[in-house]
Amino acid sequence: MKHKQLHSIAHNFADSLASGLGFVVGMFGTDVFADAASNDDGVVSVDFLNGTIKGRTVDDRLPRAISLYQKAFPQFCAKHGATESNFRQFEVRFTHLAPTTGFAVTIEDDKGRVSTEDYVGTPGKRIVKLDALGRRR
Repeated sequence: MKHKQLHSIAHNFADSLASGLGFVVGMFGTDVFADAASNDDGVVSVDFLNGTIKGRTVDDRLPRAISLYQKAFPQFCAKHGATESNFRQFEVRFTHLAPTTGFAVTIEDDKGRVSTEDYVGTPGKRIVKLDALGRRR
């Protein structure tokens, strides 16, 4: 599967957690940005493949949700024509630096290609950058 397609799958999966609604795991409400805000650096990192969290959480809802997300990931991949083994790494760094929220999705595919994309807001949208000629990228 192409790397960009894997990144799209990862973004959609992470965006479900960022939305706070958790539709991927059956309406499990969380506020990952409140958890991020509770840390001095305003960051909570989630490794979806291993089901781990780096950073302090406000309550036990996020750790419970991440366990559910980890279990749901293979089925989510299959629904989109991929497999969990297409991913060597899938980490998301959620940030809350008032008034802005966002997240960065980092993946490594099964061929060893690594990329990180930054998204702002909810739903997560790519950050628009202008190149030297003023074109949107």
